[in-house]
Amino acid sequence: MPSRVTPGPVQSDVSIREAVCVHTSKIYDSCKDKDCLENMRVYLTANSQAAVDNGLNVRARSAELLWASPAVEPVSFNRGYYTVDTRFYYKIRADVCMSSGLVAPISGLASFTKRVLLFGSEGAAKIFSSDVGGSCVDRNVIEGSNLPRAVVEITVP
Repeated sequence: MPSRVTPGPVQSDVSIREAVCVHTSKIYDSCKDKDCLENMRVYLTANSQAAVDNGLNVRARSAELLWASPAVEPVSFNRGYYTVDTRFYYKIRADVCMSSGLVAPISGLASFTKRVLLFGSEGAAKIFSSDVGGSCVDRNVIEGSNLPRAVVEITVP
C-alpha cells in the first residue's frame, strides 16, 4: 500500500503518516527521511504496567506525536555544517488481552532521537534582522503584522 504523507496531526486514519519539517534561519540544507521505529522502549503508567503484568498479549493501537525538541550545534571539524538533533516524544496506546477474554486499554510514553548533518553557512557572520525583539512586545501587534522579514548577513573575515 502506498504511503500518503500529509502535514499536521493525523489521528483518525491509520494509513496517513505525519510530515515533519525542520525550520531554522541559518540552515540552507534540508533533508527528508522516513524512519521505521521498531523496538522502542515504552514507559507505561502504573495502571498500564499492572495490566501488562497480568495480561497474555499486547497489541499496539496507536502512536501520537506529542512533542519534538530540536537542538542545533556547529560541527567543529567542518566549518559551515551543523548537527540537528531532534528528540520526538510519542504517546503510545495499546490493548492488553487478559486471560478472562477482556481487553484492557493501556498507554505510555516513548521517545526517539534523530540526528542529521546539514550545511548552514559560515559561522563568522554578523546578522541583523528587521524582527521586533525584546520581552515587552505586544503579542497581538506581532501576530497582526504582515510585513516581510528582512535579514542582512555580513561575513566577517
